[in-house]
Amino acid sequence: MRRTAPRIALLALAAAALAAAWALFAPPQLGGSTRYVILDGTSMEPSLSAGDLAIIRTSRDVESGDVVLYEHPRLEVGVLHRIVRQSGGRFVLKGDNNDFLDDARPRDADVQGELWFAVPRLGSALTWIREPTHAALIVFVLAFVALGGVAAFSSRRRPNGSLGTAPEVAQPVLAVALGAVVAFGLLVAVSFSRAPTALTEMSEAYAHTGTFRYGATVEESDVYPDGVVDTGEPAFLQLVSTLDVGFTYRLDARDAEDVRGTAALTALLSDGTGWMRTLPVGEPVSFVGATADLTGRLDLDELVRIVEELKTLTGSGTSTFAVTVSADMDVRGRIGDERVSPGFEPKFQLTLDPVSLRPETTGGDPAQFTVRRAEALAVPQPATLALGGLRLSVADARRFALLGLVLAVVAALLAGASMRRRGEDAAPARIASRLGDRLVTLSRPPSSDDGRVTQLEDATSLVQVAEHYDRVVLHWREGEADVYEVGDGTSTFRLRVGAVGSAPRPRPVPDEDTLVLPRRAVG
Repeated sequence: MRRTAPRIALLALAAAALAAAWALFAPPQLGGSTRYVILDGTSMEPSLSAGDLAIIRTSRDVESGDVVLYEHPRLEVGVLHRIVRQSGGRFVLKGDNNDFLDDARPRDADVQGELWFAVPRLGSALTWIREPTHAALIVFVLAFVALGGVAAFSSRRRPNGSLGTAPEVAQPVLAVALGAVVAFGLLVAVSFSRAPTALTEMSEAYAHTGTFRYGATVEESDVYPDGVVDTGEPAFLQLVSTLDVGFTYRLDARDAEDVRGTAALTALLSDGTGWMRTLPVGEPVSFVGATADLTGRLDLDELVRIVEELKTLTGSGTSTFAVTVSADMDVRGRIGDERVSPGFEPKFQLTLDPVSLRPETTGGDPAQFTVRRAEALAVPQPATLALGGLRLSVADARRFALLGLVLAVVAALLAGASMRRRGEDAAPARIASRLGDRLVTLSRPPSSDDGRVTQLEDATSLVQVAEHYDRVVLHWREGEADVYEVGDGTSTFRLRVGAVGSAPRPRPVPDEDTLVLPRRAVG
């Protein structure tokens, strides 16, 4: 039974490894829980690209930040996008490379699985793997070859029927496997000591952006040949009585949700010494979404009238005034789980003198009319681990470490079993080397009386008996065991090497002797 136990253990390990492979990689069509998806499109770049093979595992514990697969009810195709948040029992999703949210809102039961890992370009390289069954078969064939290879080598026989030795690679394989066990064990400890997510300060998580404009239609003249006053040009008071003013607003954010607010255009007239007067330019408006467009009208004749009245009543000699146009924005919304900072009051300034209303800088540079304010947020992001030049998320590192540890342990056990078998198989070769011409190999057991047989414990005792009595040693095969026998004319001494289970060792009987020879050095 001593030779049968390792084989049973080896088969049990192979069966356990195949069962683990089945549990990890079997598709739903074969009763498993792993889906294989070939990506099409660019909505998840740069993390996922068209042609990648995505491995999807069934999971009912998904949350914001996870990439999940669901069936789009209108398009009737599988969609692999990231969860932005959960609202009313439904998931809000978006592609990493999209600037809009998915119009579908799947429930938890609609989610087919979570992204486990992806193999870049494998879908394109293996285009024939479009059926999950094919992918599963490949995995199982590779697992069978990997697990069965060592066993096949370790049980290989020589053509003449005698036991062969196991491959010499068993020892380095064992060393590598044990090193991998240590390495993956450390990775397990490190990855499980880290939180899967971390708050990351994003200096520009989102930004309020807006652009002012103004203009008027006037009579064609040498001053305005096309009859239009454009943004950036001075408005001469004798030719222009009103200016149409506008402001285009945009909230730049990838995960903006429920954005809405109110806004109004106003103008502030001031003399630079403390006096000021606020004038409405347009009616307040409400908006829904990440964009808004405000319009209003600035009455230049009214500005001139107010300035002249100020000079008459106060005797002021000021001839230059500032006109500051503001867009008072009250924006509400969320970026993921964080609220948008509501206050945004962009401005641009014009100078009013007795001749014109003009921008502070001339030349019509559009940049002077654009205002942008970036906001920082601490947002949860998947935590990562750096493994040399490879960077993995903590969640992926945990899966990778556990899978690697299991495979390394299995490889170490198989290599150890192979080395043990090699040690057993090497015994006949060592005996033949020590006995030399004294060894005679028979094709079948000799006809002898086994009534008085002394069983030897090791090859050294066999060699000592043969040398002591100057006798030849008979050798034959019984099943999977090698049997050696030497006699002194009255007694028979026997050594059995190999699979004892195939030919059980006789139990001691009263007339059986136990030989104890004095050990001597063999030169």
